[in-house]
Amino acid sequence: MVDWQSLQAQLPLLDGHLLQRLEKELGEQVLVRLLRLFIVDGQQLSDALQQAFNDQDLVLMASCCHSLKSACGSYGALRCQYLSEKLEQSCHQQDAVSVRLQFQAWQSALAATLVAVQERLEQTAG
Repeated sequence: MVDWQSLQAQLPLLDGHLLQRLEKELGEQVLVRLLRLFIVDGQQLSDALQQAFNDQDLVLMASCCHSLKSACGSYGALRCQYLSEKLEQSCHQQDAVSVRLQFQAWQSALAATLVAVQERLEQTAG
């Protein structure tokens, strides 16, 4: 069985095919607005998840992860979506070691994803 760390490292930050499909279906301007919204939402949900982690509130962490899983999936943020799912499961299982490791991996993935989204926005605008 492949462990979550190996699998998440193989997942792309962004699903380019999904972004292309969204651009084709919605238009470039709408996609740009959606990606900007994703950056804002991602940062807000990250802040909420960080606070829940600091408070060791696994119930709130699981709830945040559930929301993040959906949001990341909608925008093709595959690695963050996967890590949100794994972190949500670990919170439900009250596995403190996995929660800490997966939270750190999720933070790193989100930071890299937000950079990739910003780069995509700059390419679109440029």
